[in-house]
Amino acid sequence: VLMKTIRSAINIAQPQELVFDLTQNYAKRLEWDPYLSEAYLMKNATAPAVGVDAYCKNRNGSVMVSRYISFNRPSVAAVNMIKGPKILKRFSGAWNVHKIDEQHSELIFTYHFDLRWGIVGSLFTPWVRWHFQREMNKRLVAIKAYLEA
Repeated sequence: VLMKTIRSAINIAQPQELVFDLTQNYAKRLEWDPYLSEAYLMKNATAPAVGVDAYCKNRNGSVMVSRYISFNRPSVAAVNMIKGPKILKRFSGAWNVHKIDEQHSELIFTYHFDLRWGIVGSLFTPWVRWHFQREMNKRLVAIKAYLEA
């Protein structure tokens, strides 16, 4: 089964390193991220890196534990779900930050997901895609507003 992919991007008037660092800063995450109510690195990790696990709880109370599978500052960080909502069979997400020039960056947010429960799960796919896309766009607008304030 092919995983579903959704992607959103936004241009931000800040340098690539600054944008990337904020996306991966768990101490500041809740200052800008409207989707999450709790976010931290697990097992006493002090910084994101390949193999590090992150705990994220959204405002609806749904929890996901993900593991970094890629971390290449200042351009890409990617995670795979280790534990998450029952409806998700598989989930991965990536932050990509492209340098436009010294003071401008493009931030791209990508999700890949696959739902459980076969045909029943497939009926939920359009709603899940819509939900993820809406939340992804809100998060991108929020981080842009935070960084450009």
